[in-house]
Amino acid sequence: MTGERRALVVDDDASIRILVTRILTRNGFVVESARDGAEAIEKVLEHDYDVITLDLMMPRIDGFAVMKYISEHRPELLRKVIVVTAYGPNVIEKVCPSVVRIVEKPFDLNALLAEATARADNEPI
Repeated sequence: MTGERRALVVDDDASIRILVTRILTRNGFVVESARDGAEAIEKVLEHDYDVITLDLMMPRIDGFAVMKYISEHRPELLRKVIVVTAYGPNVIEKVCPSVVRIVEKPFDLNALLAEATARADNEPI
C-alpha cells in the first residue's frame, strides 16, 4: 500500500475538470478524470477511489445515473462522492439521500479541497 490518495474528477466541462484536477494534484492526490458518466462507471469498475467529484448534468450517462450505479454496485463509495452541481442540496437529497456532500457551482476551491480531504481521510460525516 502506497498511502496515495486517489481521486476521480467527473465533469463534462473540460475547464472545470482541469481546475479540480490541478488543485487536488497540488494537494497530494493522484487524480484521474472522466468526461461523462459512462467513463466514470468504467473507472469505478477498474479502481478504488478515496474521493469522487461528480457533476450531474453530462452527456451519455449523467451524474444521477452514476450515483445510482454506485449505490447498486459499489455502495461503499457513496460516502466518497462529492456532488459538484448548480442544483441545490434538496434536489440531490431527494434523488440519492446517501450522498452526503454537495458543493454548489460556482464553488469555492478551498471548500472543495476541504471536502475532498475529509472524504479521503475518512473523517466522520
